[in-house]
Amino acid sequence: MSPTQEELSPRRRAILEAATTVLARQGNRGLTHRAVDREAGLAEGSSSAYYRTREALLGALGDLVADRLAADVAALGERLASCPGDVGRAVAEVSALFSRWLDHPELLTARLELTVAATRDDALAERFTQWRAELVRTVDRVIADADDAGATGSASAETLVAAMDGVLVASLLRPPAARHAYVASSTEQLLTALGPHPQDA
Repeated sequence: MSPTQEELSPRRRAILEAATTVLARQGNRGLTHRAVDREAGLAEGSSSAYYRTREALLGALGDLVADRLAADVAALGERLASCPGDVGRAVAEVSALFSRWLDHPELLTARLELTVAATRDDALAERFTQWRAELVRTVDRVIADADDAGATGSASAETLVAAMDGVLVASLLRPPAARHAYVASSTEQLLTALGPHPQDA
């Protein structure tokens, strides 16, 4: 099992935070030990002492990003479990989560780069499949609860998650000041399709 965020030493955490920034700004090809050392303000060769190969660095970075996303999704699931059938609350909670992600655009951009890299890396793909599968299960519970509450829609959780992923990507192409409103509006449109709007129920 890969180390969790809490198990990382301060130096490893600093290296991976710098790697996140490098990956977000320079893309996958720009992720080198030298670039990470410069970003972290470390002597050349420091990051390779902890992650000897580029593959090891990329894998550790994938673990870090996937762990963060998984923790956020797990917390979302716990909050939504306390209000089954409340589509309005689901909209608010998912929008709030996406807004928090938007407050860290480098993490989102790094996630996109890692997702593309995962199409060619089975180990990386497994890391990202796990947290995304949990998000699909969470959305599926929202759909099931909405159906129990008298909703008429029959949305697919997998399709909804893909659509919400698209909303996040599209938001990064907008001016920073417009991203939160766009994500909130789009999320509401997607999730309220599950059932009656709270004031109409």
